[in-house]
Formats: sequence, structure tokens, C-alpha cells
Amino acid sequence: AKGAGRYAGRKPDTKMHERVIALKSGGCSIAETARLAGVSVSQVKRVWAQNQAKVKVRM
Repeated sequence: AKGAGRYAGRKPDTKMHERVIALKSGGCSIAETARLAGVSVSQVKRVWAQNQAKVKVRM
């Protein structure tokens, strides 16, 4: 299925991504952001890295 392009994985949770980015942009630490958003520290790091990469591309 993956070779045929049928496997796409889980769709991103955009509301959670927006919340993580808002909290992190507001000055919260990674651990605090994870706790407040109800996600793992790894998820915060992943979302934040993706956001920073998008910001660099726009510049």
C-alpha cells in the first residue's frame, strides 16, 4: 500500500499544533507547553521544529 501511495499516515491535529505554537511562542518551556497542551514533550519538540523550519523558509 505504501509503495502504491495509499498509505498517508494520521492527519495532523492542527488545533493541537496551533496551541503548542501559541504556548511556546508565549514563552512557556517545552515541559510546561507539553503539560498545558496535554501532549508529550517529544510532540512539542516535533511541532516546534516543524514550525521553526516553516518560518525559516518564509524568510
